[in-house]
Amino acid sequence: MSTVPARTFLPLVESPLITAPQPIDEYADLAARLAATADGDAATVRSLLSLTHPDMADRVADVLDGRADLAPDALALLVAERPDLKGATGRLKAHLFPDVSGCHRFTRTVAALAYRPEAIDSDFLATERFTEAASAADPVALHGLLTPLLSAPSLAEPADAALGVLLTALRTTRPATSPLDLAADAARRRTRLTRIRTALVARREETLAELARHTAGLTLAASLWYDALTAAADTPEAAEEALRLAAGAASALSDGDGLDCDWPAVRARWQYVVAAAGNARSHPAVWDQAWAGAETTSDGSYWDPTQRALVAGHDLLVAHVRDRYSDHETPPTPSWCWAAEPSGRALIHLIADHLTGHEGHSPLPHFDDAMLISFIQGLAKNRRTRVPGALHIHGLIAAVKAARSKTHFLARPATENLGVVIPTRHEAHRIATAEDGENALASKVAQLAWLLEARPDARAEILLVDEDTDGASARAAAQVLVNHPQIRLTVSSRTEPGISTKGGAVLWGLAQLFGAGHTTLAYTDMDLTYPLDQLGLHLAALDRPGVAAVIGSRRLPDSHGYYPPAGPPATARLYQQAVHELLDLDVSDPQAGFKVFSAHALGSALPRVTDRRLSFDTELLAVLRRAGHTVAEVGIAALHRYVEGQAGTPRDYDEMLASVHQQSVRLGHDLGSRPTPVWRRIQAAGSLGAAAAKPAPVDVTLSFPPT
Repeated sequence: MSTVPARTFLPLVESPLITAPQPIDEYADLAARLAATADGDAATVRSLLSLTHPDMADRVADVLDGRADLAPDALALLVAERPDLKGATGRLKAHLFPDVSGCHRFTRTVAALAYRPEAIDSDFLATERFTEAASAADPVALHGLLTPLLSAPSLAEPADAALGVLLTALRTTRPATSPLDLAADAARRRTRLTRIRTALVARREETLAELARHTAGLTLAASLWYDALTAAADTPEAAEEALRLAAGAASALSDGDGLDCDWPAVRARWQYVVAAAGNARSHPAVWDQAWAGAETTSDGSYWDPTQRALVAGHDLLVAHVRDRYSDHETPPTPSWCWAAEPSGRALIHLIADHLTGHEGHSPLPHFDDAMLISFIQGLAKNRRTRVPGALHIHGLIAAVKAARSKTHFLARPATENLGVVIPTRHEAHRIATAEDGENALASKVAQLAWLLEARPDARAEILLVDEDTDGASARAAAQVLVNHPQIRLTVSSRTEPGISTKGGAVLWGLAQLFGAGHTTLAYTDMDLTYPLDQLGLHLAALDRPGVAAVIGSRRLPDSHGYYPPAGPPATARLYQQAVHELLDLDVSDPQAGFKVFSAHALGSALPRVTDRRLSFDTELLAVLRRAGHTVAEVGIAALHRYVEGQAGTPRDYDEMLASVHQQSVRLGHDLGSRPTPVWRRIQAAGSLGAAAAKPAPVDVTLSFPPT
């Protein structure tokens, strides 16, 4: 039995017909045979017409010209490429004019329109002969020949112009309702839209630069507005309107005029631009000088624009600390310097605003926060800057986090209605606004106001829950005046003797804010460790599918400020691992006092949380996890100074772990079915402190969960 040898087919472009330097007669004969016998479709004809050697090309064209079986689109392609071929032109003319005598010149023009618009004789389009031929041509045949052209995303200028003339000619004798008319109109509208949108995109940088002159060089809000404007330009008419608005935006901002358009998203984003211009006027007038001074490095080379803002911010913070805190023996805490003290807080916000985008440059889209923190530490080290308490490093990293927070907050599509619970007990000294107080509540309001002012449509309520039996904290809070249109401060006194500590206050406050209809709920501590201007980090994570809770972690690789470079002490790490074993919570910082929740998920979880003490966090997170929700984490910059040599177990850890074990039992975790080496180690040692002090009897591997 004979075997048929396998045949291999190569693309024509790899054939010797194409690749041979000088075609030999054998190849020319083969090309002619291919032209005579190959399929008569447009793709095959295009391949055959790619033969460029004159002798071979002419032979192929002559053979194709004699074929009567070519498809109409193949005929049109052949005539477009070789308008001198009489046979192909005649057959294409017969296809276009089946019932009447047609026009050869019109036929060649239609072929060129379909495949070579740049070769169209524009003078012929203006003649009466062209109009008469168009009126006599078969519209169905015309539509079939022009379908590839009409399906293109956009038409070249010659094709668009010729198609317009053709439509006008066709409509001299009939209404514009045929499939050809509809498809051609659609193609021309797409083309018009593409051209105007191209002009709109091309004008972007010019418009942003014009707006930046009114916003102290800040471009984030303007960029988001321009994105919304471009997204709204989905028809030619809308694109023309968008281009008009882009051209007049700077004048409207300068004159204080509103934006006259019908697009709610564009109008809303324009309010952010107006707010940015207003807020820029309130900033200290120090940035321009710092930006100019940060243009070059010490060796005369130029900083990359995405790094230059960090350098300018570094220099401003160093100058501020040296000017205000000259006594290196008693430096202030980071929380006092960059949160409680108004000028330091304003400087952090000034730098953060410029890190979001100054004259179009921002490091945030190019580097993650871990990389930015490394750059800041390296910058301070290389410059050998001596600042007490490394306050400049604390401040600049806090500004990076605040900038990232505002970037996320501005970009969110949903309007924010935020509720924040702050529990307090015996903290009147933190709240007091006198010189010996920390101004903690006023500072938190100012941090939140800076974030909210970027979006005038956002609202927030701060609910301070005082569990002092004497109500001292509540009375101190009542003296804090909040005169901000976007923030409401509510103060409540609440006590549950013998039952409630911090957990009871937080859970009660969350329930109150949930009942008030807030869409997002949060809680934080009264001290200034956790800056509220970083809330946008949590909101960005909360927007991810399935996420119901977000922890502002002090322990992630891109966290900063709370622990020494070596990380948390052994007690904290053992506690974290024990919580993971008992509740299956794979989080780095379950006790962080900076958490944000989806109101929908939290409303279902709150009734199931029974722990009212310091360990309430873990039960709340575990209940959310058991309900199928995701608990996410974001790294925050804590305004905290770690004192070298601090050691020991927090006094509450053992009581909290006992409560966590009870939570595990209540939630139905089967501890016998999985390993709990750290939990057993703590039980055997008698306390967490004792377990941390002994050599580890088991291997403990703690890893950070993905952010």
